[in-house]
Amino acid sequence: MYSPEFRREAVAALRTSTLAEVALATGASPTSLRRWANRSDLNDRPRSGRPPIQATADQVVEALVATAGARISGRDYSTRALADATGLSQSIVSRSVRSLTLPVTEVAGGRELVLVASGFPMVIVGTRSVEPADEAVGAGQVGGSVPPRRIQRRIAGITAALRSAGVGRWGQRFDSEHRQVPTAELVELIRGDADFLVFDPLGEVPGGLITGGEARVSVCTDFTEFLEALKVMLAGCEDIPGALLDLVAARVRHGLEGVLWRESAQAELTESSITSDSMEISSWLPKETRSITEHLAIALREEIIDSAYEPGDRINPRLLSRRMRVPRASVDAALRRMVDDKLLDGSRGGARIPLITTVDVLDLYAARMAIGEVVLRSLALRPQRYLVPVQLALRQVEVSAPTRSGIDVEDADLHFQQELARASGLRESARTFEAVTLRLRLFISVLQLDYSPASDRIVSDDRAIFRALSRADAKTAVEVWRGKVDNAVRHMAGLLGRRRFDQQLWTQLTRSLG
Repeated sequence: MYSPEFRREAVAALRTSTLAEVALATGASPTSLRRWANRSDLNDRPRSGRPPIQATADQVVEALVATAGARISGRDYSTRALADATGLSQSIVSRSVRSLTLPVTEVAGGRELVLVASGFPMVIVGTRSVEPADEAVGAGQVGGSVPPRRIQRRIAGITAALRSAGVGRWGQRFDSEHRQVPTAELVELIRGDADFLVFDPLGEVPGGLITGGEARVSVCTDFTEFLEALKVMLAGCEDIPGALLDLVAARVRHGLEGVLWRESAQAELTESSITSDSMEISSWLPKETRSITEHLAIALREEIIDSAYEPGDRINPRLLSRRMRVPRASVDAALRRMVDDKLLDGSRGGARIPLITTVDVLDLYAARMAIGEVVLRSLALRPQRYLVPVQLALRQVEVSAPTRSGIDVEDADLHFQQELARASGLRESARTFEAVTLRLRLFISVLQLDYSPASDRIVSDDRAIFRALSRADAKTAVEVWRGKVDNAVRHMAGLLGRRRFDQQLWTQLTRSLG
């Protein structure tokens, strides 16, 4: 390909030499010389053909993956699903995703995350070694926790969030306009016997400032170098918690300012939830007090979300025990109880996430609809004082809805429904309804269903049910309840794909209930 300067010199030579002489001297063809002589602009012209789109595709995929949160491990964020959502070819999307992560073969396990903190001008990530697994684990899993492919995709989620949030441009910012957290407070987090990776584009972490005792610290001032080191660090972890992914995804639009996730903070949160009844449902039997086994069964739902367990995966009790800071024997007892109550699958040894079909879900919702009708008819006949706990639960739903958090809205709504059952005065119905609720929670978690888009409708339905019960109007309460359950099932069907939703079966299961 000839340069613009070459073309200009050849055209200038035509003024004093013949076409044949210039062609012989320059090596250009006579046809090209004639064409150049007739052009007013001899600069390069855009070449025909398909324009390169990989760079654009990288930005599009990066934006989608950055805000996926814990759902990055699900089917909605497979390369095929991303290709369908963006209109790009799957091969182009695959290249974009590969640029965000490492090959599965480089996912090693053996470490755990202890800290992730971010705020201009610094990002800190810490990991530490964990004890070797004390039991056999499922095939294809790292350290008894999460399969390598899921770790690979979660690395992509973290990398995409850092890129999309503009962390790579922190070195170009003006200090006074963007600093929100003092450097000393961030550095103070680097403590304990752990390995820390720090992105410090402004070079504010002198060796003497780090006083973390036995902490081993690596500092990167170049963003590309930091990302590559971070990928390797995360690939060495046996898990990247979903709670961390959700937190990072929520802060992307804020430039990852104010991110603070600590393994110890997660433990404190778990312990506080064990002692609080505000947003929990009780376990199999309505009781005034709950055993640690029952609390573990409820908390396992959060563990399923955090580690992105899928149907058929074996649950690692060692990891669960360490995360919740409870004895291993208590975890084993909880898992055995859940197996006995068919909440988990124990047919192949250990405790596994059950294989769930949409027929199972339709069956469960149909049973829930029937029991709910009985509960509402009974509650409508009771004195108004029994509605006080229901009213308090309704306020929790109203508070949770504006957050648009699927987990918060779902928890509050299920708690409201459970209070309806408790207030009905029907002990057997309440007991059955509660068992169905536990199974429903598990199904929602395993299938990764997100009810946050329906939060406004959930609030409206719950208010309508409460108003009807306040008027002792059982008929209206039941009608709203039936519509509420039907909407939940159809919302689920929309998320899973209507090709998997048996409309005829659902109609047959619920028709006779009217």
